[in-house]
Amino acid sequence: MKYAMFEQLETENLILRKFRSEDANCFYKRVGGSEDVTRYMLWQPHEYIEESQKSIEKVLARYEEGKCYTWAIALAKDDSVIGRIDLLRFDEENSSCSFAYMLGKEFWGRGFGTESLKAVFAFAFEKMEMQSIVADHMSENVASGKVMQKVGMRFVQKYLQKYEKCGKYYDADEYVIDAGDWF
Repeated sequence: MKYAMFEQLETENLILRKFRSEDANCFYKRVGGSEDVTRYMLWQPHEYIEESQKSIEKVLARYEEGKCYTWAIALAKDDSVIGRIDLLRFDEENSSCSFAYMLGKEFWGRGFGTESLKAVFAFAFEKMEMQSIVADHMSENVASGKVMQKVGMRFVQKYLQKYEKCGKYYDADEYVIDAGDWF
C-alpha cells in the first residue's frame, strides 16, 4: 500500500472531486439533511445548513493535511453535489482499507453508487496498490449490499448487533474484494 496524491476522478456521468465550501447548501439539501439518506448512517440528519458546512470544513482541513480520500460526488452535467464517498480505515500492514458513501435519495437506483465505487476502487487498487477493500452495511440496507455485489465484492459474514443508533441495535453484512478479483 502506498498513499497516492488525491485525484479528481471522472466517469461517464459523474465527477468525483474535492469538496468546496460552496457545496454546503447542495449537500445539506440532498444528503446531510435527509432522514432517508442518513437512516443507515451512525449520525442524525443535519438540522441546519451550518452542520453540513462544518462537516465540509473538516474535510477541507483534512485535504490540507494530506492522506485524505474524501470525494464529493457531483453530476458531470452541472457539477452539483449529489453525495460523498470516502476511502478510510487504512490498514498499512495488510494493505487494505474500507469505504463509505452516501447519495441523495433522488439519485438512488440510477447506477451512481456503482459508478462511484468503481472509480474509487480503480484508484485504490491501481494508484494505492491496495490488496483488499473490506466494508459492511447495516443488514436492513439491502440496496447497499446490491451495490457492493455489482462492483465485484463478495459476502463474508454477518455481524449481529454491530451498530447502535438511538438505542436500537443493527446487524451488519460484511463484503470484501481483493486485488486479484479486481484485476
